[in-house]
Amino acid sequence: MIRRGHRRMRALAAVAAIAGALLAAALTWTLMTVPGPWRLDPADPRVSLDDVEREVARRYPVPDIASASLARMLASGDVVLFDVRTAEEFAAGHLPGAIRVEPGTGAEEFLARHRARLGGAPVVFYCAVGVRSAQMMMRTLERIAPHATGGIYNLRGGIFRWASGGRALVRGDAPGEAHPFDANWGQLLSRSTAAP
Repeated sequence: MIRRGHRRMRALAAVAAIAGALLAAALTWTLMTVPGPWRLDPADPRVSLDDVEREVARRYPVPDIASASLARMLASGDVVLFDVRTAEEFAAGHLPGAIRVEPGTGAEEFLARHRARLGGAPVVFYCAVGVRSAQMMMRTLERIAPHATGGIYNLRGGIFRWASGGRALVRGDAPGEAHPFDANWGQLLSRSTAAP
């Protein structure tokens, strides 16, 4: 009778552990994204970059930084930049001094490759409009925050907002350009960077 009770308790403990892991995974997913479809069509001429920035902030509540503030940091040389886009996007143009990180990189891999770059300077993640970089932050923030004492931020509006302000992008030693990601996002990029 006692053996059967121990087996039953071990089985219940195993079920509780699995249930706990599933609950933790569900909570992580909920924290990483706000449920519901992406509500904006970047090809719609009524959609602005401001609209996209609001949607990104709604879905991914992470600390962010405006392009003008980042430009001041870059001028002082006191910032570490991580570009969370594909190699093709990065090759077209990126912020000066940025380090490319594959969009799906996890916290442990990120720390293994970049821990030495973290420290007292602010760390800024960016992508095209802020989605992939915000997702990266949500995935890694807990693990990298103790190593990045200068703060961790997402560039609001991403490289689209940076380019819309007429700020420089580089491609090696030459001037670069913002990559549109795809044709629909290219329409938003064109509207955002058009002269007023």
